[in-house]
Amino acid sequence: MADHTPKKYPSLRFFITVTIMIIVGFVLLLSVGFYYIKTSSILRKTSRDSIVRELNQVNDTIQDQVETIDSVIPLFMSNEVIQNALENPDAGTNHPFSVERQMSYIYNSSALSEKNFTDSIYIYNNHNIIYHAYTSGILENVEDTSDFLQSTIDASDPHLMCYTSPLHEQNMYFARNLYSSNSGNRIGMIVININARKWIEYCSKTIDSSWFIMLFNREFSLSTDSDFSGEDLQTLYSSLNTKKGSVLFKEQSFAGKDYFMASQSLERLGLTSAVAAPKELLLENLNSTLKSYLLVTLAVALIALFAAFIISRAVTRPIDTMILLINEISKGNRSSLPPESFYQEFQVWAQSFNQMLLQLDTYYQDIYQQKLLIKNAEIRALQSQMDPHFLFNVLNTIAWKAQMIDNEEIYEMVISLGSLMKMNTLSRNHNFTSISKEMEYVRLYVYLQQMRFEDKISCDIQIPEQAFSCEIPCLSIQPLVENAIVHGLEPKKGKGHLIIQIIEGDDQMLEICIIDDGIGFEVIPDIQSIRHSEKDSHTHIGMKNLDKRLKLLYGSDSGIKITSLPNKCTTVSFHIPRKEFSHDI
Repeated sequence: MADHTPKKYPSLRFFITVTIMIIVGFVLLLSVGFYYIKTSSILRKTSRDSIVRELNQVNDTIQDQVETIDSVIPLFMSNEVIQNALENPDAGTNHPFSVERQMSYIYNSSALSEKNFTDSIYIYNNHNIIYHAYTSGILENVEDTSDFLQSTIDASDPHLMCYTSPLHEQNMYFARNLYSSNSGNRIGMIVININARKWIEYCSKTIDSSWFIMLFNREFSLSTDSDFSGEDLQTLYSSLNTKKGSVLFKEQSFAGKDYFMASQSLERLGLTSAVAAPKELLLENLNSTLKSYLLVTLAVALIALFAAFIISRAVTRPIDTMILLINEISKGNRSSLPPESFYQEFQVWAQSFNQMLLQLDTYYQDIYQQKLLIKNAEIRALQSQMDPHFLFNVLNTIAWKAQMIDNEEIYEMVISLGSLMKMNTLSRNHNFTSISKEMEYVRLYVYLQQMRFEDKISCDIQIPEQAFSCEIPCLSIQPLVENAIVHGLEPKKGKGHLIIQIIEGDDQMLEICIIDDGIGFEVIPDIQSIRHSEKDSHTHIGMKNLDKRLKLLYGSDSGIKITSLPNKCTTVSFHIPRKEFSHDI
């Protein structure tokens, strides 16, 4: 049962208020968004410049320390005791204490001792004799370190080299090959063991305490922030694609926090240095400023809401007055609508409405008289109309009489005609039926035509079994069959053949085709021209009506299409969507 409850629509006052608020809110959101994006961009650029500047300063400090380390090595090489021990291994073996005492003396008198980040110094000769001096009092496994260094250090490189060891993750080894001042041949190497944590803390003295420095490569990682594990740093390192010599700036999330970070590859050390700062701290000013801006925006929105309410009330007040008066008119109080004094537009509305009321009174009087005449005509027509049940009963009586005299042919024809008339009458109350029911009607019509023309017309029905349950407009196939018989097969000399065909397409469409081998058309008619013709036969009228119904139901593409080869083949077809029929007539 259809629900006739009137829909509730929002009031004009509500609509005006909401519209104003939407516009104001949209403008405010745009301004907030623009402010945030612009300010955020400025702060990000400032943060980038600050972090890159600090990274450059840290790298300069690292470079200074490397140069300090490199400048100390010639002091060891120029010492006669050390030089003699390396060139004459036997002499050095007998007095290792003298060599190591000289190493300690040179270190303590150098600028390197002031840095306090050197753990030990090693000197190797070409005969695996090791001289070492502990500068921090921390002992380590000399043999393991020696094996690693001697297997790793390039004996042909004359420059200062930096190595990291998986055996000692907190240490960095600066090594340099030593050469004889007499022969120029390699006589050993010196290794300065640096405590990486002390070193990186020394290099970070100039940066903000909330920032931190990182040094890492594939087997070595170190940070001034102890909250980051070696695994975290290695994961971070794998995400960096720093080109040699270039500075990479990126926003990076690791260990559950967001950071601004700048990194650079240090080619001389085989390491990558990075400076990171918490994103939250750098953008703190942005968030506080944004909160203030949002408070101002909220205040503006409240003012806009109040203004919208006032404006909507001023606009809708005369409309409300007019609605009250119109309701009174609808109740039968036909008083004139007085002009309002609010706005000119409403005055014009009131005056026009009054004029319309006068015209409606005249119009309704005319309509009443016309309806009265039509009603009387309908009553007279009903009085003269023959009852369809009377016709069905008469046809049944004729069929019974034919059967009594054993005339089965007349009996079948009368029964078929009665069924045809009954189905035609019932179908007028429905728009759709199943293809199965439609074909029952068509078969009855074709049977009667075959009886009329005896053996002249043959019919072939080609419909897939699954298509019989599909929906089709009532009386949509019969008019086309009638047109094919009357205009195609009846004028033809000799026998004619009719095909009723339904094709299921891949696009969930059904194509209904009526094919005949009648006389056809010399010029294929245009349905549009048929529709506007004044001298149409009954069959053409049926085609026009069917074409119009199809277009109304399914759109302009579903109208009737005609193809023809004169005296050979004529096809009249139309397309409808494939849909199962839910109820039958």
